[in-house]
Amino acid sequence: MRNIFTFGHRPAQRNWTVADLRANKGKVQLTEVTVSSREQAARAAAAGIDTLMTRSQYLKEVRDGAPTTFVTAALMLVDHPTEKDVLEGAMRAMDEGADALYTSRSLDTIKMLADLDFPVMGHVGLVPPYSTWIGGLRAYGTNADEAMKLVERFRAMEAAGAFAVEVELVPQEVLEAINEQTSLITFSIGSGSGGDVTFLFSEDICGETKNPPRHAYAYGNVLQLQEQMERERIQALTAFHAAVRDGSFPYRNVTVSMKPNELESFQARLGEAAPLGAQSVG
Repeated sequence: MRNIFTFGHRPAQRNWTVADLRANKGKVQLTEVTVSSREQAARAAAAGIDTLMTRSQYLKEVRDGAPTTFVTAALMLVDHPTEKDVLEGAMRAMDEGADALYTSRSLDTIKMLADLDFPVMGHVGLVPPYSTWIGGLRAYGTNADEAMKLVERFRAMEAAGAFAVEVELVPQEVLEAINEQTSLITFSIGSGSGGDVTFLFSEDICGETKNPPRHAYAYGNVLQLQEQMERERIQALTAFHAAVRDGSFPYRNVTVSMKPNELESFQARLGEAAPLGAQSVG
């Protein structure tokens, strides 16, 4: 565990720093998962996941759930439409304890953030918001021309000052070859084991997704449990409704009763009292 100061000038501890990630390049294969809540972050930390990715608006919760885990805050396009929004969002995220920033925007955006000495991660290969430019959601770099374009993109990101890059749906052989030459820390999602960090979505890993992408793998079946819980809830509510209708509920063991002598006393005194609702005549 490393002692650090956050960009918000607060003392903290981290399992990994940028320097550690760089020193580990080509050595131990690390893990990254997406999280969006305190609970998800805490589970990932308890499982020993090395690094976390979250949208910037969830950062406070995620940091509470995983106070010592390396976290990258994603500055998503729809949340930060202008360069000014990006800069403000980056400042806010770093103040809230982000260790790095992710953006799928232009090289100019990467350079703007890197010039502030913020650790910045870019994105190559399939970049889903821009998938229309490559003909849809598909692997990228499967031919030599595209693979060389990836090499050029890596070089451009290095020049812009990025420290890392998410590599999505790129052939493993291509990533392996590039990773041997680039200084960038490579986060592979659907690109095989040729990168430095293997990345998947928490929901896909836990089996919460009905139609997961081809590159995902479920190590659990939370969706089945969730569906079972939903059935159990409906069955329980239906049974309650039916029991009330047929007069069997409330059951004796969940109903409060008086002691016999107290009941007799109450009934006698009630018989002597004026009826409820009776109006006194003045």
